[in-house]
Amino acid sequence: MSALLRLLRRPAAGALVGQAGQAVAGLALQVVAARELGAAGLATFSLVYGAMVLATAVCSGLVGDSLTVLDRQRPDIRAGLHVGAVVVSAVAALAGGVLALATDVVPAWIAPLLGLATAAFILEDTLRRLLMAAGRFWSLTLVDGSALVLGLGVLAGAATSGPLTLASFVLAVLVGQTGAAAVAWALLPVHERPRGPWRRPALAEVAAFGTWRALAQTVRPAMLTLLRILVIGVAGAAAYGPLEVARVYTAPTLVLVAGMGSFLLPHFVGLRPLGAAASLRSADRAALGLTLGVAGIGLVALAALPWLGPLMTGGGYDVPTGAVAGWSVYAAASATLLPYSSLASVHGHQRRVLAFRSLEFASLLAVLVLLLAGGDGGASWTPLALSLGPVLTALAVRQAVLAPEEQSTGALPVPLAAVR
Repeated sequence: MSALLRLLRRPAAGALVGQAGQAVAGLALQVVAARELGAAGLATFSLVYGAMVLATAVCSGLVGDSLTVLDRQRPDIRAGLHVGAVVVSAVAALAGGVLALATDVVPAWIAPLLGLATAAFILEDTLRRLLMAAGRFWSLTLVDGSALVLGLGVLAGAATSGPLTLASFVLAVLVGQTGAAAVAWALLPVHERPRGPWRRPALAEVAAFGTWRALAQTVRPAMLTLLRILVIGVAGAAAYGPLEVARVYTAPTLVLVAGMGSFLLPHFVGLRPLGAAASLRSADRAALGLTLGVAGIGLVALAALPWLGPLMTGGGYDVPTGAVAGWSVYAAASATLLPYSSLASVHGHQRRVLAFRSLEFASLLAVLVLLLAGGDGGASWTPLALSLGPVLTALAVRQAVLAPEEQSTGALPVPLAAVR
């Protein structure tokens, strides 16, 4: 019992549990969409939801990573973080509403709702990152629990007046994320709450670190968005629906990987004084452990597919086994890359990490070949093709960026901007 309590007190355990709560909240919403909207409706909702995640990734890299690594107690840095979060959320909300109107993805009257939901999603995520930076990992369960209860409550209320629609799910996201943001604010230490200052923001210093991290954070959501566009464009929304259900089925593993990224960044900041060699050994151990752990979860997901799959779809269509296997491999590949990209960013190589992460887009060529050669059947294996990108990037970052630093001796200097 004492060993279990010691394990639960570790920050990594809190980070994992917190991300598990976020995974459950997101999974529940998408499972309901899979059952109520059908394959084509789920594909449309996933495109909308994926765009929200993409916008959130921009703010997470620009503001979330910066508040973790930079000295957020400095008034000018703190002001820069505040202004950056507000600007990104406002621009994303406006862009989301305009794009929705221009593309006819959703009815015109839903577009303003979609913009507000996007802003709420971004601000809630920023407050979650602030809780993590403050070490309040276990508080995340209350935040995500609030999002889950409120979101499902909206859907339950909407179901009493008729069939659920895409608008019902957009409203559920808006209410759930707004409520969760309020809970996160209440759980933050008083001195960490983003009330001010706002004047003379150090936007250049925040952007110098955060811009590259923001661009890197958008790679994976952008890849998934491009995958959706390719599959829907070549094979149709109905063909993509089962593929998206398979992604939703395995989504908790990717959310857990992302959660460990939020933990690893401050962890590697703390290891800087020990030198590059010690940090790289820690990254190697983290990469091996994460990869094996995620692969194990994938095997469990495959074994449980025969009885969990019909529960997700309501028996209306099958969840492709090949797609579940492919998404599981993609999650494991992403887990391999994560420690190396985090460590390289902490050592000031975020630009090089971004350059190497462009290798991931090359895997879209393999996706296109599968679609053109295999049609609907090829769509099921597209996630496996995507996994080539993270594997190649992990090898490149480790060998070309981190390994040369391992030859240096002594502790690395810690820039003042990188000390929290």
